[in-house]
Amino acid sequence: MKKATTFSLLALLLFATTHITAGHKDTLSPSLPAFTVAEQNAEIAEIDRILVNSYLNHYCFSTNQEVLNAYGYAPEQVPAFSPDIVQARMKALDKETPFDLIYNSTVQGFIDLYAVRRRDISSKVLGMSQLYFPMIEEALARHGIPLEMKYLAIVESALNPTAISSAGAGGLWQFMVGTGKQYNLNVTSYQDDRFDAYKSTEAACKYLKFLYNTFGDWQLALAAYNSGPGNVNKAIRRSGGAKDFWSIKPYLPKETQGYVPAFIAVNYVMNHAAEYNLYPKKPLITCFEIDTVGTTSRVDFTVLSQVLNIPKEDIAYLNPCYKLKEIPDNGRRHYLVLPIDKLGLFMANEQLVYEQSKIKQPEPEPMLAAADPAPSKSSDNKTTTVVWENDWKSHKVKRGESLGGIADKYNVSLAELKKWNKIKGSKIVPGQSLKIQTKVKKTIHVEGEKKEDTLAENKGIDTKTEAISEANEEENYQQSTASKTPVVEKKQEPKKPSYKYYTVQRGDTLYKIASAKGVSVDQIKKLNSGLKENRLAVGQKIKIKQI
Repeated sequence: MKKATTFSLLALLLFATTHITAGHKDTLSPSLPAFTVAEQNAEIAEIDRILVNSYLNHYCFSTNQEVLNAYGYAPEQVPAFSPDIVQARMKALDKETPFDLIYNSTVQGFIDLYAVRRRDISSKVLGMSQLYFPMIEEALARHGIPLEMKYLAIVESALNPTAISSAGAGGLWQFMVGTGKQYNLNVTSYQDDRFDAYKSTEAACKYLKFLYNTFGDWQLALAAYNSGPGNVNKAIRRSGGAKDFWSIKPYLPKETQGYVPAFIAVNYVMNHAAEYNLYPKKPLITCFEIDTVGTTSRVDFTVLSQVLNIPKEDIAYLNPCYKLKEIPDNGRRHYLVLPIDKLGLFMANEQLVYEQSKIKQPEPEPMLAAADPAPSKSSDNKTTTVVWENDWKSHKVKRGESLGGIADKYNVSLAELKKWNKIKGSKIVPGQSLKIQTKVKKTIHVEGEKKEDTLAENKGIDTKTEAISEANEEENYQQSTASKTPVVEKKQEPKKPSYKYYTVQRGDTLYKIASAKGVSVDQIKKLNSGLKENRLAVGQKIKIKQI
């Protein structure tokens, strides 16, 4: 598969302009020579600004809740609608699509999932759609596929281009390695095309067309996309030759039985998000703020970060298909996605980037852990020690809250929350009170040296905080947090860094987590040995330094 040299994720911008970044001096690391900066063309820069703003200020791409809240809902309000209203809305949607959008109790269950229990994820998806939907819609239209198929990417990956399933499927469209290779998605040590949003969307369009031509029905094509055409064929045989999804549903794998209803529910919720008081969370960047440039040379993201003066993690976020944070020099043409306002600077320094990328860049120096401060002594020979003790809080469940969301709010694990409240399943009701164990800081004074030593002896464990690996199971996480020793502070010494644990949600990436918490990806990696950027698991605990 080959892209046109100047094709970009913008896709809707049908005109070409020359992007030249404003003239200014950037400071590079000593390992790089000074680089040239192109002269600013004020007219071209103004055209860029006007074009981008014209899209960002459009209602379709707004994240302003005051504008989008046409129904005057309160911020935490979770509207509910009768089945008759939902069915009427579904019928209206059904008239606009070749899909058979049926409303039933199974579909309603998935509507509740996306509109009520997983509202935060739905808001994130609404925001991410501003980055990916224009490109996906353009590809679907070019291949003659119904535009509603864009919602399949939400069901598959929650629009996370680096998502990997437990079975090994990856990317926006969750291709397995074998299936991806059939549609020109190559996987090497350097590059995984499944994580290239453009290439994987092209592959998904071709695969979906093949499945539709095979079964002659879009819902059966969706079922085959999830479980494979062989399983759909078996289900058709076992049903006696029926060729509609609802007739063969009992004979399909369990996951696939809910796949088409989930797709129908996502169609409905995304089209009626405002009615459910759902609004897009602002994405890090939209499709109208990025462009691509082709290259046949090696590009080291460390060099690129220094030349363009943007974080290496930002470049990796926009180019997730390059596994080792570099574009390989293997004789093939590759494509680099960059923010529009950095494209001109790259063009002005393109040869410098290529030359410096041939040189092995030094790894950044490891971050040293802060040493534990010693106990402080007062003038009356008392040792002051700060310890953390358990305390209990009560949380009253609000409408729309879930156990997972409450656990994240208080920075505890879901298993702990269930254990404390003797909950076996996951059902909670508004008004229900939940007990939550928290940590409170307490200062104690110990008389003399001898008692101070005895305190350390009785604890019998090292006073250093234990590091926790991303591969640890939840039980190990609980054990490690329970075995932490008191934090000892010394007067007039810098405070020991404090840490919290973040629970990975569906659709999360290290970059998004780092941005939300105000830290760098490298800092997170150093605190969590063995953490893999593309191997995050939902429910996984990640240690994060508090800024």
